Amino acid sequence: MATGGNMKDPAVAKKLFENLQSDLRLLSTEGKRKHPNVKEASEQVQLKLRTISAKTEDALSGLVSASADILQPFMLGCETKNVKLIQISLTAVQRLISHEAISIKAADNILTLLWGLMEGGQEELKLLQTAILLITTNFVVQHESLAKAMVLCLRLHFTKDSTTNNTAAAAIKHLVSIVFERVIAEDKIHSQEKLESMSEEELKKGTNKAPHSLRPCAGDAYLLFQDLCQLVNADQPFWLVGMTEMTRTFGLELLESVLSAFPMIFSKHKEFSFLLKERVCPLVIKLFSPSLKYRQGIPSPPSPIPAEKPFFPIVMRLLRIVSSLIQFYYNLLTTECEIFLSLLVKFLEPEKPTWQRCLALEVLHKLFVQAELVKSFCLSYDMKPHSTKIFRDMINGIGAFIQSQFMNPPGGPAAQAPKPGDIQGSPPSLVAGMPVGGGVSPQPAFMYRGVWIPLILVIPQGQTRPTLKHKQFCCLEMLDKVDPPTVPDGYGLSVGFYCLVEAVRTIQFLVEGEYGNKLEKAKEKKVTQSEEQEESGQAKSEEEKNLYEELVNSSWCGMLAALALLLDASTDESATASVLKCMEAYISLCGKLEMSTPRDAFITALCKASLPPHYALTVLNTHGNMPQKGHIRSPSQDLQSTHLEANERSQVVAVGTPLPTAALPVGAHQGPVMLTAKNIQCMRSLLAVAHCHGGVLGTAWHLVLTTLQHLVWILGLKPSSGGSLKASQPDSTGAVITTAVMADLPVLSSMLSRLFESSQYLDDVALHHLIDALCKLSAESMDLAYSNREPSLFAVAKLLETGLVNLSRVKFYGDQSQHIY
Repeated sequence: MATGGNMKDPAVAKKLFENLQSDLRLLSTEGKRKHPNVKEASEQVQLKLRTISAKTEDALSGLVSASADILQPFMLGCETKNVKLIQISLTAVQRLISHEAISIKAADNILTLLWGLMEGGQEELKLLQTAILLITTNFVVQHESLAKAMVLCLRLHFTKDSTTNNTAAAAIKHLVSIVFERVIAEDKIHSQEKLESMSEEELKKGTNKAPHSLRPCAGDAYLLFQDLCQLVNADQPFWLVGMTEMTRTFGLELLESVLSAFPMIFSKHKEFSFLLKERVCPLVIKLFSPSLKYRQGIPSPPSPIPAEKPFFPIVMRLLRIVSSLIQFYYNLLTTECEIFLSLLVKFLEPEKPTWQRCLALEVLHKLFVQAELVKSFCLSYDMKPHSTKIFRDMINGIGAFIQSQFMNPPGGPAAQAPKPGDIQGSPPSLVAGMPVGGGVSPQPAFMYRGVWIPLILVIPQGQTRPTLKHKQFCCLEMLDKVDPPTVPDGYGLSVGFYCLVEAVRTIQFLVEGEYGNKLEKAKEKKVTQSEEQEESGQAKSEEEKNLYEELVNSSWCGMLAALALLLDASTDESATASVLKCMEAYISLCGKLEMSTPRDAFITALCKASLPPHYALTVLNTHGNMPQKGHIRSPSQDLQSTHLEANERSQVVAVGTPLPTAALPVGAHQGPVMLTAKNIQCMRSLLAVAHCHGGVLGTAWHLVLTTLQHLVWILGLKPSSGGSLKASQPDSTGAVITTAVMADLPVLSSMLSRLFESSQYLDDVALHHLIDALCKLSAESMDLAYSNREPSLFAVAKLLETGLVNLSRVKFYGDQSQHIY
């Protein structure tokens, strides 16, 4: 609290008295000609001050008790409408306030003085300073006086002078905050006073009297918040008497500032929770109505009242409030939050304006980074039998939004399909995925079916959170805008992409962080637990496992559809790496939770991305693995355009011969096949999955090894001693490898060897799956040899490597059998 110093210090008190005497002398001098009443009152108070200073030991107490009289000449000075006298008077009043030398009566007199100046349109800035000082210095201004001070500032906010207007806006926000900070301070003070219990009937009436169940400061805050809701709803306030004007945008800003800064008050006091449920939520839903009904580019049905367009300043502020309500009040508003989350998903639909879709994505991004919220969504909605599958809808909504960006790009109508060779939205510096001109780097982007969309969000070095390259652009922060912003190209796709990245990170944290740790602790405690404790722990663990399975079940279809598209469309190594990391995370989670269908679907997608586009479906038996709902037609179904586009997205780094396959007739694969840099990047990711998560791949080992066998063949890697692979002579396989990948081949070969060497750390069941997959591959190769086609020796070589590192297991089993017999 601002004070002018410790008044118990005689030096401070003496200085205050001297300054007041000086103010009074100046007032007397200035007013002696035209305002004799001001001169006379000033001289009388000078005498009074001398008396207080001489006779009273505690100068402050004497000053406070006489403050209403001491103010008299200053009030008369303000009534003169003389600028010089008003300035002198307000300076003296501020001096008294800052030294906490005013009584409640004096504070009321000051408010009357300020109100008169406000109505006269005089010294508005100094008047605002005085009002702020009066409320912030201590608690003397309460109840009706506080309401009067708030109205005074609110009315000054709507003056024609822009400086006064802006200063008043800042002052009001500060004062609203002070009113609620008083409640926190009041709650910390233990009181013996018995309060009445809360009456909902009393609260529903809405009056200018605070609920009897609240203490004084909480009562003021309640009445203020109630009136802000009234004003935003275009209703008359109960407590803020004298209001003449209020804008909905400013009212929403004030509501949001309170909701985001003081959740503890709404959680502690049921009266405030009531206002949330009965006033704020219905108000937000009502104000969203134009946004829900409006469909961009679609004619409105015949109606006597034309459809109202969504207004950017209102929608943006409403979404800021929705963001606060979900983040801070979820436990109080579970049912209402279900409505708000459904609204956010609805706002992503293609018929909505671009800015509105981006606002919804920004809010969803804020929600996805909070693990406890995501967990609550799943528990409260997706796991309830007759509830909306909110978390599933959120992921599917973002996935559908991402797909819509390529189907109906912002730069042109969906109906205009690009001609062959045309790239919609492509910068002139980018041709065939490569930069043109000296020192030009290609911009990270996504390209699909001729639509080029830049990635304008980046993850800075050493950080995990994405940030905008153009930091100033964020729709939710544009409080000064009246018209909708022009959304930069690629902004929506970029925010949608990072929503998915955050969602994966959060799900991974919940499943691996919580579930993994609890499994370990359960193993440690099992020895010491009683049967009853063990049963209780198992039940709880089962509930948690159900939650984690639901997190994956609700999200994997929408997530895979979007990630597979983004992986296909990515032209940038770092964006590809982010997508691959998400896919790896899901494979790991599904494996740990023993969910084979989503695990195999993600592995299939990763395997497809590792192989040439026209090659994948013939090699991998993908039927039943990929999610159907909401998934865009597979790129491999449009062979020619996809093949060309794949080479535009990523540089060709290897050309080789296809591996003959028993399932296809002789000559089915004619001509060379090409691998791009992205194929190699995906191959590395596949190797990492197999190496790090081999223990949970189960029957999916066959998919992984089939893909690796084909890649090894195309790259011309042949078995050598011990089962390792080495690059063959260029002439012997017909493979053409670029210099960059030629240097990479020994690394890839080493990674492959390490993969099978690490099989010694797999448990018996996982090792069985690996060996079984290798045996199947070997049998398929033998079938090829019988039909006079050259077989791959990959499986035989890797069986040798796997066998050599696992010989110790055979020895152990042999010793064990001797012991038995």
